Amino acid sequence: MDAEDPTPETGDRWHQVLAEPERAAELLRDPAELTAFVAHARALSEAHEALDGEFQELQLLHDVTLEHSTDIEEQLAVKIEEVEALVLDLEVRNGFIREVFGRYMTDEVVRTLLESPGALRLGGEKRTITILMSDVRGFSSLCERLSPEQVVRTLNTYLAAMAEVIAAHQGTINEFIGDAILAIFGAPIARDNDAERAVACALSMQRAMVEVNRTLTRQSLPALEMGIGVHTGEVVVGNIGSTKRAKYGLVGSPVNLTSRIESYTVGGQVLVSDTSAAFLRDRLLTGESFRVTPKGIHAPLTIHEVLGITGAYNVRLPEREIELAELAQPVPVELALVDGKDVGDRCLEALVTDLSLQAARISGNFELTPRTDVRLLFTPSTADAIYAKVVRSSDSEELLLRFTSTPPAAKSWIEDILAHRRR
Repeated sequence: MDAEDPTPETGDRWHQVLAEPERAAELLRDPAELTAFVAHARALSEAHEALDGEFQELQLLHDVTLEHSTDIEEQLAVKIEEVEALVLDLEVRNGFIREVFGRYMTDEVVRTLLESPGALRLGGEKRTITILMSDVRGFSSLCERLSPEQVVRTLNTYLAAMAEVIAAHQGTINEFIGDAILAIFGAPIARDNDAERAVACALSMQRAMVEVNRTLTRQSLPALEMGIGVHTGEVVVGNIGSTKRAKYGLVGSPVNLTSRIESYTVGGQVLVSDTSAAFLRDRLLTGESFRVTPKGIHAPLTIHEVLGITGAYNVRLPEREIELAELAQPVPVELALVDGKDVGDRCLEALVTDLSLQAARISGNFELTPRTDVRLLFTPSTADAIYAKVVRSSDSEELLLRFTSTPPAAKSWIEDILAHRRR
């Protein structure tokens, strides 16, 4: 310190003198030594006072710092509690979003919405994806015979099983449209095998219908049949709508074309476009292939019936043999053409020569091409009409029809016919 004796030797000498009081008394008799001792004592006092002042300042600083640190710790504890509450609230919120929106879209879409700050912005991008559309045959007429509770229970059983299959194949359910399902493969996440997964998914969905119908039968509900169409094309995919209400969807002609492909199916069938089939090459096992020109499409489209797929997924449909019983006496029926949801006024007369609960072979003086939708009305019966699709025609004016909707009364009538009119 500045107040201390600048000569350490003098300080040491006085320390030695103070250690021996007899020597100090003798030494202080000398006025010069006394003056030096007083100066040294004064210097020590000043140094002590300076140190005491610094100590007081340090003590004050310590007290202030301790007080502020306590306040800071308290404020920090409050902030930590607030942050923990926000994190918990965020987890609850995200969990709620996943639980609620996960019922309407896949986990991938929900994850994209939660993790990407700009994911909710309106807009889209062009992307080549594979589209799957399924539909239950004759569900509209089925609803007329069931109570609302039974309709919902039937739909929930069916849709729950199909949703699991689609999720297992990494597909995105874009919409449930009544009994129809619109699923996409390639958005929001594109993969190298989108078309392959879509076709494998379609086949697995058809196989899953066996267990679905077992469940429905146990609940005294009618069994269902489903048709599936698959197509690959370029669409605009993204967030579509307004700032108040939007959805992750897709827009483009391939969506309508997929719907048209699905409309050519009968129960238990999977049809794919030539575009989708090209991605699978020799891994695709096909049955009948045919060319059609759907409404709104200028160029003919080649469609393939899929029986199975080899390779990584290796799934096949069970063989479906339609066994017809030849009738001892043909049964007259009236046919009316069905265009979309409309039934034509013109009726064609025909004879049923072979019959089963799923199909019929008829003959008559008319020409109907395969995949034509018709309504059958057995003229001697008051049973409800049966809806069917032409699956095969021949030059001998014979048609093979596959039933798409058979009401219970008509089914009972057919069972009676088969029991009494077989050859």
